[in-house]
Amino acid sequence: MSDVIVNGINVDEAKSLLDNGEAVLIDVRESNEWDSMNIPGATLVPLSAFDPALIPHDPAKVGIFHCRSGRRTADNFGLFQQGRFKQIVHMEGGILDWQAKGYPTQSGS
Repeated sequence: MSDVIVNGINVDEAKSLLDNGEAVLIDVRESNEWDSMNIPGATLVPLSAFDPALIPHDPAKVGIFHCRSGRRTADNFGLFQQGRFKQIVHMEGGILDWQAKGYPTQSGS
């Protein structure tokens, strides 16, 4: 997938889009990672069993994909390009940067 251009945004940009109702957040980490800590309102679609049909469909919004640190979403960005959103981006720094900024997280579902 060397021809895939990865579009990234930082956690502040992601938070702003989410707060304004302009985006949908998709977490591609595994279930055990999700149970340990997740972002309220995110949808879990684990990368190990990735199925585009499980991604919310909203062509009017930006799809923000995130993982722990941003590596998995950047490395697998081509998988997410399913035409389900007006734009897709990956959240640079992942949930680690989100948490470091003091943005809300929770454990469990």
